[in-house]
Amino acid sequence: MSAQLALDIPAQPAAPEKWGVVVDEARLYSIGGSPTDWWTASAAQFHRSGRLRHLSTLIIGGSVELGPFDREDADFARTHLIANGVRPELATIRRWSEQPHLPGCRKAKPCSLCTPAP
Repeated sequence: MSAQLALDIPAQPAAPEKWGVVVDEARLYSIGGSPTDWWTASAAQFHRSGRLRHLSTLIIGGSVELGPFDREDADFARTHLIANGVRPELATIRRWSEQPHLPGCRKAKPCSLCTPAP
């Protein structure tokens, strides 16, 4: 009989959950005022740092997501947006996904509308 050797291989720790802050730019720009000026400058900084992605684009703006952040940082980012005049309903927190669905998509998995073209 041969003896078997069992190795104790530690399990990979689960990746920490990441979160994003979705900003409805179209509604923000349609409301106007000083928050739009502040957001325009801030969005450019998030874009340069690689922390902004476009979910949908319209002529007047669209929907963008800031992230990925851990939950505490996502809460801080949303609070910071609100403190600078962005209405609370225009900045929402959601779980970060590497393949986000476009607004209005009701599919559980990436669909042909949400999958970027090669």
